[in-house]
Order: sequence, then structure tokens, then C-alpha cells
Amino acid sequence: MSLATHVVATYMTSDPITATAVTPVEEVAALLATRRISAVPLVDDRGSIVGVVSRSDLLHYRRRHAHLRDVTCDAVMTQGPIVVEASTNLRDAARVMIEHRIHRVFVVDAGRLTGVLTTTDLTRAVDVARVEAPIESVMTAPVVTIRVEQPLSLAMEWLDRAHITGLVVTENDWPVGVFTQEEALAARDVAADTPVGELHDAALICLPATTSLHRAAAQCARMGVRRIVVSKKHDFVGVVSGLDFAGVVARA
Repeated sequence: MSLATHVVATYMTSDPITATAVTPVEEVAALLATRRISAVPLVDDRGSIVGVVSRSDLLHYRRRHAHLRDVTCDAVMTQGPIVVEASTNLRDAARVMIEHRIHRVFVVDAGRLTGVLTTTDLTRAVDVARVEAPIESVMTAPVVTIRVEQPLSLAMEWLDRAHITGLVVTENDWPVGVFTQEEALAARDVAADTPVGELHDAALICLPATTSLHRAAAQCARMGVRRIVVSKKHDFVGVVSGLDFAGVVARA
């Protein structure tokens, strides 16, 4: 099935969770954690999207301020979120994500928020389209890694300064999990010298470089995994994430 004919409406999530500019930031942080989503759109009383609060926004704010108490979303939000319409070609929406290095676009109808399309949705599209190319053709390399014994403070610094969403956690030079923005937010009150190995997410799969993209995408979806470590001859040579799957759709 060709991705070139797919539209956003086929894969988007309708009626996404929302907040407003005056919602306490702590409430949004709790939503991100409990719902395992990466961002919450902010709407006005007409249902029009006016901003977004993402994990990145919260992490950047926390590096400058001690806590989130008594802070509302208007102090943290990113204005001018990227939007598309439900009738937009899926390929064009994916190209927008790649251009702006974002993991979701919001879907509007006459300015009113109606849905959200994420890189997870694009991963599902790659599975449906049965894209046969090997994962090594789209992987990101080199891999940014951190050892299990290294401190939380270092992981936080790398996430912020390198402008990446996740690190591969290694033990004895082999991947055992990931430390992403989600884990970073959950660890905001944890001692800075805590080893990353006590905080990482073990939901990670390692696949041979020759694995087809659609099979890799299917495994991500069914196992709830956000990243794939790509291996070749017992070495890990790259990582495939949601944005890499978005790139597949963008080039369809």
C-alpha cells in the first residue's frame, strides 16, 4: 500500500487531551507522565490552539527554575505550534515534522483543534504500507550513549545541550535501555548523583541492520517501544526513532 495517497485523518488521534494557558504546569506535567504523551496543546475558549507545552519546554524551564509550583502554562508554553488539516497528505505532514524536528503536528479545522498526528502514528503507517527497506537505511548514527553508572546530572545535561530526546543506556558496552525526556521529568526531584541505571526505561529492542522497516515498525507498536538499537556483527551501529520513521513517510 503506497504511503503517497494517505492523509492525516487516517492516522491522527481525534479530540486530544488539552489544557489552557492558565492551567497549572504541575497538572500538565502529571498528564505527560500518566498518559505517556510528549506534549499537551493549549486552547482558548473557542477551541483554537494557542500554544503547546512539551517535555522539552518543561525540562528547559526546570534548568532555570527550582520548581513548577504556582507556575501556569503561559510562562512555559511554546507559541505558534505547527498545525495541519485533516486532509493534508501524510507525506507532507511528515515533511513538516522533519523540517522542524518535532514529534507531532496538531490538526485543525477552521482554526479549531480537532486532532494530533505523532511520529508514533507515522511508525504505524510504515507498518501498514509494508515498507521493505532495511532499518540501516534510515538509522541515526553515531549512537549517543551513557553508562549505567554515570549520574543523572550528566544525562540531564546531555539531553538539554545536545538537543536530543533520548540517550541509549549501556552496561558492559551493550544497550540495556533508554533515558529520555520522559525519564528526565520523572526524575526531577531525584538526587543529581543518582546513577542513570536506576532510572532508565528498559523498553528497548535491538534488531539486525537488515530487518525490514515494516517489521521493525510493527514490533515498536506491539511492544510499546520508542527506540530500536540497530546491530551489525554484534556491534550496535545506530538508532531508529520516531523521527526516522517520519523520514520514511516524508520520502514516500
